[in-house]
Amino acid sequence: MRKYRNQSVPADRWANIEPFVLDAVAVVAPACAYLAERLMVAVTPYVDWVVHVNGMQKVANVFHPVLIRRYISRDDLNLKDKTLRVYRSFLLRISEVVLPDEGPIEFAPLNGQSVSSPYTDRELNLLESWARGQSTALRRRGAGAVLALGAGAGLDPWEMQHLHRSDVRVDRHGALVDVRGGTLRLVPVLQRWEQLLIDSLADVPDDAWVLGGANKKATYNFVTPFINHTDFGNEPKPVPTRMRASWLTTHLAAGTHGADLMAAAGLSKPEHLVTSLRHLPTMNASAHRRRILAEAREAR
Repeated sequence: MRKYRNQSVPADRWANIEPFVLDAVAVVAPACAYLAERLMVAVTPYVDWVVHVNGMQKVANVFHPVLIRRYISRDDLNLKDKTLRVYRSFLLRISEVVLPDEGPIEFAPLNGQSVSSPYTDRELNLLESWARGQSTALRRRGAGAVLALGAGAGLDPWEMQHLHRSDVRVDRHGALVDVRGGTLRLVPVLQRWEQLLIDSLADVPDDAWVLGGANKKATYNFVTPFINHTDFGNEPKPVPTRMRASWLTTHLAAGTHGADLMAAAGLSKPEHLVTSLRHLPTMNASAHRRRILAEAREAR
């Protein structure tokens, strides 16, 4: 296990989950037919997703088979089906060891599933109504910030909750987010979401967190639990991964240069951009894929 060198998650997030991942693999490796180092490769990004995106505590239930099914069915992993099947086997074997009382669940075929597709324009309008229609000022502020930072700047929950008010700059050119958690970068907010972000931060002091109070703990994702405690109507469920997917496809459809989008998104692999083209029927063609790959590789 000590041979493993994390390259799949940002350093601050890895520091948060490293002891848990090491303990989990140390427990299950003797009961598995897999090398511990290979388990680390599969377990690390999975635990990062469960803890930092879904807001789960670092306990055995991280390896619940339902969560494994959700993870494997994502369409932004950019892994071949064969690799996904191997990772699924790894994770389910771990689940059997740490949660022996959980029965097996049915998995749909790996192709065609999506839990991170972008929202439609109508759905985004409904989500803005969700954010602005919360019953308390605190919830309106939080919901507005989550939506504006997710759909407007492509941030994930970990990045959102590590922002101070001073990290969001607003001037006559628009709004710019200085991302501190995860991959450091500057991200301009899409014009559609500028006003919602400005309204959400109107009374927030420069040294305060954009999300959460002064005594919050920033070592786990509290964005998803916050969303789950907001008021809901008939709008679609607010999901940060779908907000980010919407931000990516908006830029792709608008023709944003691939290298610029790679930098703003904090992506390391150009193929991640091409994966998003499946949600844009008019652009899901070889010519667009070649162009975006060529542009994105300039970021390297």
